[in-house]
Amino acid sequence: MQKHDQIKQRLINSARIIFVKFGFDKTTMNEIAIEARKGKSSLYYYFSSKEEIFQAVVEYEAEILKNKLFASLTSIDDAAEQLRIYVVARFKGIKDLGNLYNALRNDLLNHLDFIKNVRQRYDDMELQKLCKILETGNHQNIFNINDVPTAAETILMTIKAVELPLLLDYEADVFEDRLNSLLDIFFNGLKKR
Repeated sequence: MQKHDQIKQRLINSARIIFVKFGFDKTTMNEIAIEARKGKSSLYYYFSSKEEIFQAVVEYEAEILKNKLFASLTSIDDAAEQLRIYVVARFKGIKDLGNLYNALRNDLLNHLDFIKNVRQRYDDMELQKLCKILETGNHQNIFNINDVPTAAETILMTIKAVELPLLLDYEADVFEDRLNSLLDIFFNGLKKR
């Protein structure tokens, strides 16, 4: 990594800390510069505005989460286990990446044009991954899904609907129990068979 890239990454890492601590609206470029131990003029050399550095932070965290999700699935062949691991890794990853989570969930950030683009790109990536898992499950005769894209969208909508309550009330053992209950409903439904 070149020195220019190293400094830019250091600024992004410092901004991540400050944005999580104060939120987007209350963060200033000066606070980011202090955290990075750089002058504010150095920060403006790499980023023209607070919005631009926030975009870099959100995109960096989205890439971290994507890599974590994909890495967690590489050694798993069983589609049901892939889906389970994907959902768990997604929740844990988003919990650890506060800026991405805020960008994906916070409607107050909608005035930032890039937020809509990040949300759309991330949703598209997730839907593609979920479709692949569900199609694999159909081929393995684990799942019986007629409309894979609709099933993937439904799963993603369900995950998004429960992520805020789960993450706000995060206690490791309660979180795991609730998440396992959600996954049992995904796999087994509610009806007696």
